[in-house]
Amino acid sequence: MPTLAASLAQQNVAYRLSLLDVLRRDPNIGHYAVELQVAHLLEKPLRDAFGDNLPPLIFVVDALDECSDPKAMKSMLSTLISYSRRMPIKFFLTSRPEQHIQSQFGPAQPEIHSVVRLHDIEQHIVESDIKLYCTQNLRKIRDAGSSSYIFLPDWPSEREVTSITKLAGKLFIYAFTAMQFIAEENPVSRLQGISQFQLAAEQPLTGPLDDMYSLVLNNALNSRLRTMKEISDTKQLLAILLTLRGTLSVSTLGTLIGITVQDIRTNLGRLRAVIYMPIPSDNDSGAVTTFHASFEDYLTTPGRAPETFRVDLSSGHEALATACIRMMTSGALRFNVSNCRSPYLSNSEQSFAPIPIVLLYSCLQWVHHLIRVPDPSPLFPLIDSFLQKKTLFWIEVLSASENAKLAVGLLHRVLTAENMRDRLSREMAVLLRDAKEFVMLGREAIEFSAPHIYLSVLPSLSPSSIIAKTFWPQFRNVLTYKVIGIRRSQSPVLQMSGHTGVVMSVAFSPDGTRIASGSRDGTVRIWDARTGDMLMDPLEGHDNTVTCVAFSPDGTQIASCSFDRTIRLWNARTGELVMAPLEGHEGMVRCVAFSPDGTQIVSGSWDSTLRLWDAGSGCPLGDAIEGHTGIVSSVMFSPNGLQVVSASHDQTIRLWDVMTRQQVMEPLSGHTSMVQSVAFSYDGTQIVSGSNDGTIRLWDARTGAQIIDPLVGHNNPVLSVAFSLDATRIASGSADKTVRVWDAAKGRPVMQPFEGHADHVWSVGFSPNGSTIVSGSGDKTIRLWSADPRNMPLGTLHGHANRVPCVVFTPDGTQIVSGSEDKTISLWNAQTGAPILPPLQGHDERITCLTVSPDGSCIASGSDDKTICLWSARTGERVRNPLSRHESWVQSLVFLPDGTQIVSGSSDGTIRIWDAGTGRLVMGPLEAHSGTIWSVAISPDGSQLVSGSADSTLQLWNATTGEQVSMPFKGHSAEVYSVAFSPDGAQIVSGSQDSTVQLWDARTGNVVMEPLRGHTESVLSVTFSPNGKLVASGSYDATVWLWNAATGVPVMEPLEGHSDAVHSIAFSPDGTRLVSGSADNTIRVWDVTPGDSWLGSQGGQGGMIWSAIASSFGRAVAMRSAPSLEPNFAVTSQPSQTSQADDEPHEMLYLDGESGWIKGPHDELIMWIPKDYWRGVLMPRTRMLIGQYRATLDGGRFVHGDRWMDCYTPNMTSGDA
Repeated sequence: MPTLAASLAQQNVAYRLSLLDVLRRDPNIGHYAVELQVAHLLEKPLRDAFGDNLPPLIFVVDALDECSDPKAMKSMLSTLISYSRRMPIKFFLTSRPEQHIQSQFGPAQPEIHSVVRLHDIEQHIVESDIKLYCTQNLRKIRDAGSSSYIFLPDWPSEREVTSITKLAGKLFIYAFTAMQFIAEENPVSRLQGISQFQLAAEQPLTGPLDDMYSLVLNNALNSRLRTMKEISDTKQLLAILLTLRGTLSVSTLGTLIGITVQDIRTNLGRLRAVIYMPIPSDNDSGAVTTFHASFEDYLTTPGRAPETFRVDLSSGHEALATACIRMMTSGALRFNVSNCRSPYLSNSEQSFAPIPIVLLYSCLQWVHHLIRVPDPSPLFPLIDSFLQKKTLFWIEVLSASENAKLAVGLLHRVLTAENMRDRLSREMAVLLRDAKEFVMLGREAIEFSAPHIYLSVLPSLSPSSIIAKTFWPQFRNVLTYKVIGIRRSQSPVLQMSGHTGVVMSVAFSPDGTRIASGSRDGTVRIWDARTGDMLMDPLEGHDNTVTCVAFSPDGTQIASCSFDRTIRLWNARTGELVMAPLEGHEGMVRCVAFSPDGTQIVSGSWDSTLRLWDAGSGCPLGDAIEGHTGIVSSVMFSPNGLQVVSASHDQTIRLWDVMTRQQVMEPLSGHTSMVQSVAFSYDGTQIVSGSNDGTIRLWDARTGAQIIDPLVGHNNPVLSVAFSLDATRIASGSADKTVRVWDAAKGRPVMQPFEGHADHVWSVGFSPNGSTIVSGSGDKTIRLWSADPRNMPLGTLHGHANRVPCVVFTPDGTQIVSGSEDKTISLWNAQTGAPILPPLQGHDERITCLTVSPDGSCIASGSDDKTICLWSARTGERVRNPLSRHESWVQSLVFLPDGTQIVSGSSDGTIRIWDAGTGRLVMGPLEAHSGTIWSVAISPDGSQLVSGSADSTLQLWNATTGEQVSMPFKGHSAEVYSVAFSPDGAQIVSGSQDSTVQLWDARTGNVVMEPLRGHTESVLSVTFSPNGKLVASGSYDATVWLWNAATGVPVMEPLEGHSDAVHSIAFSPDGTRLVSGSADNTIRVWDVTPGDSWLGSQGGQGGMIWSAIASSFGRAVAMRSAPSLEPNFAVTSQPSQTSQADDEPHEMLYLDGESGWIKGPHDELIMWIPKDYWRGVLMPRTRMLIGQYRATLDGGRFVHGDRWMDCYTPNMTSGDA
């Protein structure tokens, strides 16, 4: 697709400009799936350029059969066919009739294509073209002949031209090869010899061409004229030439395989009729190649070439694999082979030294050749040497040449190729897997900047990594991490792509060797669980989304169900339908499962019913099973086959007796939203369920009672749950794009979440042996993850075990109070981060909000348990019984300025005012909003109250009478999550789901200025600084912004470091610090003094790493003075355009939260930090970090800038370090 797009761009200016717009937005689109390439490189720019008046366009694509990847070719053709209806483009495609190409043009869509077969064209039409070609070329041969060679005046004769034309039939390549052969030498005798050939009556189609090729080879490999070594060498060169990927010059080929240019020319020069040999030159840079793919077919197809001419391609692959690996183990592959001068620049900005073609070919193609060698064992010592010494240098070559995207696939092919996987030693397999993991974990940095393979990615590895153990000793002048409580997220073991729609369901076969998947593209696909290859063509038959797939217990069949209201049974080996579709549901079918003995099938539907089916006949077993009042989203048989469990959007789970079709017990209730998934443990004693309420619950299958507290960790709906075979672990997939693994007994995470999917995870499952988890996602991929529990983080610090939705400074600024979804409240020393008291416990559900009394003596907390608790800030003891009049979750709390009363807002849509001394309800419920009250705030004089609601409005109230002071403040287009008064009470600030911050006149309700735009997701918390000059906002986008309250302009770079949503922010009383609580379970205290003074004050936890790095830019640490915050102050333009001019310096150091790069004032790339570590790293401006995670950076030996090459210390001993 990129080639077609580039060709059209050269021809049409309007299209070229539209294409440039696409490439500016996404420069990597050429590496995406073919479907996306067609959509973005052809369809979109054509529409943008011409609208509905597209000119007629014809693309010619020649020699499809010569594409080396049949799967890629099928994918391209399938996509072009599907898009051709929407694009007024005609494609003229030429190819030999290969099966994988012919299969795309079946009789089902005759209206969109027509096929012209060369051999269906009338003989005389083709014959006249070939005759003209032969006549013209023979005349050129005569005219170019030397004076010593005598041609007859009528040469070539009409008879000879006619004869060779007849011999060619309809094969142009025959005529071409004949002309090349005749032109080599003795043209008269050679033409005469060819014209005397006889056509056999029943000669196959390729017969004449085979005769021609045999004639050429007889001359070149004549044993009477050539020694056996010459013949052998020529055949080996032919094997190499036929197995080359692409073309190489004569000199490059010679360098690669260790043969002189003269020897190559001598051995192949006799084959000029079939091989293009460039004219000798000073540098022999011309490429050597065969003229046509049919020559390879002739040499390798049984029965065509004589045995003496047959070429064994595997010998060519072996020679090239050996040559490539030797090249990579040589001194040609070395540290900084790209001669990069500065690590501050991205690859696209670098002036790399050209990488020698022979080295680039070796780095790109060694795997292609290796996996085609029948027994590669003799090469293993070379490969091991390469991996042990040169792996990082190999990755550097791929990065610098813009091929880093290929690294994972190349390593994966080595691990999974049939000729490799059973021969690899355990040590080599571990090293290859670790190298693959290295590339996947550091992908962003590796693809973006080659030097940071060494400066950023290598230091971030776990000490247990084989790559770390191998290469750390050679790179001592880099960053080091000291990590507590964090392990790097695992990359998927495999990723399978092929579906063109959301993957709704995945399932392992009973023996664990295959995976079935069902998709919104309407197909079922079967994959090899070891290699990720698709085992057969997609199973097509459903007319709509395939919502669920399941293997039969013996693995011979697959059941699938669909929005088309049917269930289908497929032969798992052949992909054929076993019987007619099972029909009976009145609504779309959502889920399906086999009974343990394979004789029955159960299904659940949008019609709120379950049905049982005979798996042998497809007949329904009785009437529909009724009881649910919502969509039946998940079903499963108990291990003994006597019961079925079902989950529904009616928020319940139900157990049914298979024989009586009656409910076994009352519905299992507890989830507060739709239940999406349910599963039995394999011993039948437990049931697990996942819900849109974000929780996972465990139930006793005998009594229906909940066994432990809900499993909380996902921050979006839980769409799929599954037990491991031994029932010790639970896997879950969520709309938050993660897969998580839990201890089924304790309800705690067993390892870090698996991150990588770019959309909802719709389905998860364990392999039968429990070692692997499969996931299917809205990003159209299927991924396999290692379920090895050794990924559990080691060691923990003090901190919350779950999200931190609320934080606040005490009035004297010495302490920080935090509330968490782990149901606890904690008090921390604001200078050191040390806990002051043990966690305060008393709420039954997660903490949602808290506030501290003006004198600092009392803490009030609100919870999802609908209560408010009051605590002594000195002792941590609860002061009195919970306040409990709200009918739903308590979302916000605030003390009145005199500390006598507490105001609360709730999901029940009401505001209540309580006596802080007695706990008595003083006023309320105050009702005006039509949705959840997310936030309440009190004016500094205590006279007014403001509330923000899910109804998108703010409401001002009289705090004494409870009356509404004005009409609702309207301006936000979505829910209002946070409100606050300015210190003088004149203004109100609000943050909303619409991603904006609004400033309002508290007296009139009018907006003061345009909305403050900069956040990319919901604004969850807003507050004024104590002097009223700043507004701070925290967002779901994981950033904190600080704005000039008078101008609405940001006063510094966004504060980035949290790895998840920032739920709560608060200024210290002196306004120099800001605390934030996040969904990443951590609390951060930020230095918010303007300018660079923070660099000199970041001591304590953070040390002076940022100061040391900043000083290397040749600036004094506090060189830039703190700017004024007077109303006319402006740092940059209105924040809706958050980027700065190229010559406008940023912060001295800042984190780019989009990419994970720490950057300098002019966007210099200082270091890349993996997102797994964000929650534990003291980022620029972070004064303190409170959490169970820590990744401490030591930059004592860190070299960067023009000294970066000193990071490589191959001769340094441990004593030197």
